[in-house]
Amino acid sequence: MSDILVREIVRKSIHLSGLLILIIYHFTDRSTVVFWLSLIVVGMFLTEWMRLKGYIRYPGFLLRPFEEHKVAGYIYSTTSALFVIALFPKNVAMAAISMAIIGDLSSGIAGAIMGDRANVRQMKLPHKPVLILIIMFLMSFISAFLIVDLTGVDPLPIIALVAGAAGATIADGVPWQIRGRVLDDNLTIPFTSAILILLFSSV
Repeated sequence: MSDILVREIVRKSIHLSGLLILIIYHFTDRSTVVFWLSLIVVGMFLTEWMRLKGYIRYPGFLLRPFEEHKVAGYIYSTTSALFVIALFPKNVAMAAISMAIIGDLSSGIAGAIMGDRANVRQMKLPHKPVLILIIMFLMSFISAFLIVDLTGVDPLPIIALVAGAAGATIADGVPWQIRGRVLDDNLTIPFTSAILILLFSSV
């Protein structure tokens, strides 16, 4: 097993801990989760500022090379989870966040297996390989379907979950740029999928 794949599995295993947010949200309410998650995000921003200033260091395997001197992905994923929970209905938020966690995890591991061929930053590709896009779509749809079904929140139409998974796939597979800066997919995936799920819920 390559070093890159091992590192990606370790990082994504930590990323998987984001499911705790959904578990807590399932047993509590929006205001409770938003309050505590806001405190956690503030703490994360503080420690991230200290890391970027060189006051503290994280183990190398926790960060991708391009994150060494930039804001790390976990900041974006936790912050986006906070805002998605605050802005969208519970069933939509849980579906969208599950897509961001499980879909992105599956896509990341598949990309690590494929190596440089899947590295859109390094290879300057317009999008990730089709196989990874398919994996991202399927895992996003399945994870959202199971989360909604198992937690007993208000059901969502299949078309809404399909639209959300498609949005998550596009956000993950196609680099989004603003003024030449690539947006982190930990930020774009949950927002894109949540918006599309909400829009297609009334279809």
